[in-house]
Amino acid sequence: MTHDITAMTQAQFSTWLMPIVDCPLFESRERLVALLAENADRDALETELQEFYEGYCGLAFELEEPEESLLSILRASDIFTHLQKRVAAVEAVRKTSPAGRIARRMSDRPLITDPQPDIKVTALSDDEFRALMETLVNWELFAARAQVVKLQKMVPSVEGTAQLKSAFLDFFLCYLELEQFLENYYYDPDEGLELRPEVAERLERSVAEHESGTVKAIPIEEVAKKLGLKW
Repeated sequence: MTHDITAMTQAQFSTWLMPIVDCPLFESRERLVALLAENADRDALETELQEFYEGYCGLAFELEEPEESLLSILRASDIFTHLQKRVAAVEAVRKTSPAGRIARRMSDRPLITDPQPDIKVTALSDDEFRALMETLVNWELFAARAQVVKLQKMVPSVEGTAQLKSAFLDFFLCYLELEQFLENYYYDPDEGLELRPEVAERLERSVAEHESGTVKAIPIEEVAKKLGLKW
C-alpha cells in the first residue's frame, strides 16, 4: 500500500488514519489520567501502564512501515521547516537502530548491539514512577491526536485536507519524540507477573504425568504455546 499521503484525498487520508488515531493507546491514556487524578496506588498505575505500553507498541506497529515515506515528505517541503528541526533533534540523540527499536517492542528487550537503557522502570521510587506517568499522559502526542480527530470531522476542502495532513505530520513527530524518550527506559510489561493458579496446576500435572511415563513428552515450546506463555 502506498504511503504517499500527499496524493490522498481527504476521504482516503481519513480512512488511512483510522487504525492510527483509534488505536488502544488513547483509551489507555484516558484511564491512566483518571487513575492519577484519583491518586491511585502504584499497583493500579502499573497495571494500566501495561495496557498503555501495549497500546504504544500497537501505534508503533502502524507507523513503522510508513515512517521513511513520512520523513521523506517532511524533508522535501520548505513549509515543514519547523518540523524538520524537530526531526533533526530526534535523530541527533537516537541511540537505537531501526531493528533495535522493533526488537524492543516485540521482545521487550533491546538488541545487545544497541546501547542499553539507563533507567529500569521497576526500580523507580514511587514518586519517580508517578512523575513518569505524569510525563507520559501529558505528552504532546495526545493533544496532537485530538487536533487530527477534530480536522477529520471537517467538511472536505482543499484547505481542510492540507490542514489535516499537516496536523498528522505534527502528530507523527510527537510519536517520534515519545519513542526517543522511551529509549532511556527499560520496561518489560510481563516482569514480576506470577503464574495464575490454574496455569501452575496444569504445569505441575504435566510434569507429574511426564515423570510417571503415562504421557508422551511434548516439546516445551509447544507446552508454552498451549498455555499462552512466552518462550
